[in-house]
Parts: sequence; structure tokens; C-alpha cells
Amino acid sequence: MLKGVGVGLIALSVLIGLILFSNGTLQISAEEKQKQPTSPNQVKDQAVSSSKKSSPTQITNADKTIVLTQLNDKVWAHTSYNDYNGTTVDHNGLVVSTSKGVVLVDTAWDTLENHAKTEELLEMIEKHLKKKVVMALVTHAHDDSIGGIQALLDQGIDVRSTFLTAKLAKERGYPSPNPTLDAKPVMKVGDTVIEAFYPGEGHSQDNITVWLPQHQILFGGCFIKALGAKDLGNLSDANVEQWDDSVQKVIDKYPNVKTVIAGHGQWGDKSLLYHTIDLIKQHTSQENSNHE
Repeated sequence: MLKGVGVGLIALSVLIGLILFSNGTLQISAEEKQKQPTSPNQVKDQAVSSSKKSSPTQITNADKTIVLTQLNDKVWAHTSYNDYNGTTVDHNGLVVSTSKGVVLVDTAWDTLENHAKTEELLEMIEKHLKKKVVMALVTHAHDDSIGGIQALLDQGIDVRSTFLTAKLAKERGYPSPNPTLDAKPVMKVGDTVIEAFYPGEGHSQDNITVWLPQHQILFGGCFIKALGAKDLGNLSDANVEQWDDSVQKVIDKYPNVKTVIAGHGQWGDKSLLYHTIDLIKQHTSQENSNHE
């Protein structure tokens, strides 16, 4: 008799447990179900949210003539726009955040008469990065790289270049940068190492590159062409015959480069270096065929 009662109690306990387990499972399933998108719009919203997380952070000024694009936690590209032969063209530079302040590579695309975009660029950097520009490097003496130099000097910023760029700047009416990069191409600003390199003539006789070894980022400036470029662009001061040899020196010097920033157009990887050489060969071939 007692044995039968015991078996019955055990069976009852098992039944109650199954009911509780079933209810718990149903409750968990309902909660998980609530987390799933229930409409195409929800699916779209989640996809957009995910896309936003993976997109680079961008900051623009009111009239969208200056854009800051975050490359990593310390380095931004600055892009400004100007009219060139009736077409709106972009120009890229770098903003490097260090423990001692910001290093700017190239000014915004200003002119000798008007350096308003560089003034606004400095304001944007201080507002959003909470740091001031303490040093600037000019990669060559064309408007798109040096046009805003007066705005930098007005704020007491140390503007550096090679001796040749300083000389050409003065000849073109610009204030002279501090010509220190020939003797001291490698600089340590706070916790950040920055290296200037003169590979030889190319886009201009004075063009240099800027290397950030800790980030494996190479700023090629107008010396390097973006993958979207179909030709070599402005050749008014170019040495096309020497250009490909100069690019090869950069390839040999920086085998570990991960990101390459061209002066105009979209940045990418080291394929930009080889694309530039291809464009030089294409230009040379066309020139040779025209003279046959």
C-alpha cells in the first residue's frame, strides 16, 4: 500500500516538473521571439543599424566643403573641395592625433588670397578632437597642399617642409614653411612617430610622402593617384620620366604599408602605388605613339 502511494507521488512530481519545464520553455521562446524582426521594415532597420556601425565616422562643415573621415582612433583624413577647370575636385590631407596635440598633413585647398577653409578646418579639429594643431607638414608647394599656410602661421603653428618646397613657396608668393624635413625627416610628436620622405621628382619636383609607422598609413599626396584616376592629372610641374622610379622607391621603402592616401580621390591599399606606375607607363606610351 505504502509502496503504491510512493510510486504515485513520484509520478505526480515528474508530471508537475514537465509542466513547469514546458511553461518555462514557452516563456523563453516568447521572449526570444519578441527580439526577432516581425516585418520587412524591422529587418531593414536592423540592417541599416548594422551598416552604420561599420561605416567610418564623418564630420562635415555646414556647406560640406570640408569633410573629416576617421581612419582609426588616432588618424583622420581631411578632404576639402575646390573648383579646378570648371569641375569640383577634392583634395585629401591627414589629421594625426598625438599625446602632444594634432599634426596636420597639408592644408585645406585654399589659395594665396583666401585661406578660409583652413581656418574652418582648424576650428573643426579643435571642436571635435578636443586638441589643437601643434605642427603641420606641407608635401609640396601647390595650392591644394600649401594654400592655407597663412591660417596656420597666424595661430603660431610650426609648419615644416623640405628646403625645396620652402623655396618654391616663396617664389609663388607664399610664406616660407620651416625647411627642416631634409635634415630631420623623422619626428616624434608625443607618442607618435612621423616620417617624411623625398623619393625624387614626380607630380612635382618637390613632392614628399608622409609615413605613420605605428598605423601603417602612407600619405602619398598628389604624388600618388587613386584607383579611380584615369590619367596623371595636373602635369604643369611634373617629371613623368622620373616619376615611376620615384614611386618604386616608396614601394621598396615601405613594404608593410596597409593604407595609402592619395592627394585626390578615394584612399585604399598599396595597389594605389602600382596603379600610379601603370598610369605613368600608359602616359609615356601615348606620348611615344603621338611622336611616331
